[in-house]
Amino acid sequence: MQDTMVITDPVLDEQIHKRVLPSGLTVYVVRKKGFSKSYATIATRYGSIDTALPTHAKSETLPDGIAHFLEHKVFATPDGDAFDLFAARGASANAFTSFSSTRYLFSTSTHYVENLRILLEMVFSLYVTPDNVEKEKGIIEREIAMYDDDPDWRIYFGALQAMYHTHPVSIDIAGTGKTIGVITSDLLERVHSAFYHPKVMALAVVSPEPVNKTMRAVERYVASLRFGKGPGKRRIDADEPREARTAMLTQRLPVARPRFLAAYKDKPTGGGRKQLKRELAAGVVLDCLFGSAGSIYLPLYESGLVDARFSGSYTADATYSFAMVGGETDNITKLRREYEKRLTAACEAGIAADEFERVRNKEVGAYARAFNSPQRIAHMLVDHHLRGTSLIDYRDTLLGLTLRDVNKCLRELFLDEARSYSIIKPQKK
Repeated sequence: MQDTMVITDPVLDEQIHKRVLPSGLTVYVVRKKGFSKSYATIATRYGSIDTALPTHAKSETLPDGIAHFLEHKVFATPDGDAFDLFAARGASANAFTSFSSTRYLFSTSTHYVENLRILLEMVFSLYVTPDNVEKEKGIIEREIAMYDDDPDWRIYFGALQAMYHTHPVSIDIAGTGKTIGVITSDLLERVHSAFYHPKVMALAVVSPEPVNKTMRAVERYVASLRFGKGPGKRRIDADEPREARTAMLTQRLPVARPRFLAAYKDKPTGGGRKQLKRELAAGVVLDCLFGSAGSIYLPLYESGLVDARFSGSYTADATYSFAMVGGETDNITKLRREYEKRLTAACEAGIAADEFERVRNKEVGAYARAFNSPQRIAHMLVDHHLRGTSLIDYRDTLLGLTLRDVNKCLRELFLDEARSYSIIKPQKK
């Protein structure tokens, strides 16, 4: 058995057990005594922005949407649909593809070790045929059509397309009917071989079961599988100016009320603790301005320009980062004018010390409460692994964050030249 590193949070009295298997797979295990459910997620550093297939000699351009398509096909096994295999053993399974990763997960109160086996064999042993690939295309085309009718999805990707010139983060994760039409079983096998290799993957398990039991089961199942020689260098076209591609993108959809989204392209930090610090600082800024007690949100809400769903978010990875603020409104012109006026004043005045302390303390509390949720623990562990940080880095960086850090982020983030508006208006009758 391989050596295990134990990472301890002395304040919360939590232990994270970490082991790197001979195959390269990194495994995190947290034991939660007294809990009834076990939760596991495995992630690969492969998402929609990976538009080139890395090999050791050259790279090959991939069709848009193939990462999401592969996520669907991973659930196909020689023994039937893996969803049915999990359900027969009392587990609820799911998966999702993001810009920079793909994850598979299950939650169960029974047959915990057997469900772990199904998860690992499913993810690492792709079963595709020309017939089941062609059948999947129709399923995904219907899913794409569903998202095309979703105003939240449309305004979000409208903002990305307005901000980014060439970065693949602006490409729809599911692709289009045309781009997925060229996907073959052979191409899926080559993509799977390159991106679903243990060296670029991490497994996080949170369970009431003993740590050694979990580690032994994972080691045993992974040792029985075969892998290729490993991925080549990841290639992502990330040469982006800070300036947004266009100032505004407007769409008309069958919605009852107009929708407003202000998006700001930030300068990516390349991952690691620099990215973590920027994410935490941006999170504090957005909460101070647009949280439920935010200095901009409250007057906009009290004037009736926005409703309770108006909010802000920050998203980041090694090669992209951006903030978005928005929601529904009855008067886009007036909202935009008031929003810009109040944001300019906030940037000039800066975040107040008492507001900074209130929001940072709130984040510290949220970090502590997260350890009551097996699901949140598992995804935090995988998030940090993919970023190149740890949960201890998170705690230390959050506690070390200063008012100066937050106000620096405030003034660097909300630049006019980096801003794009994504607007949805009701269709004309």
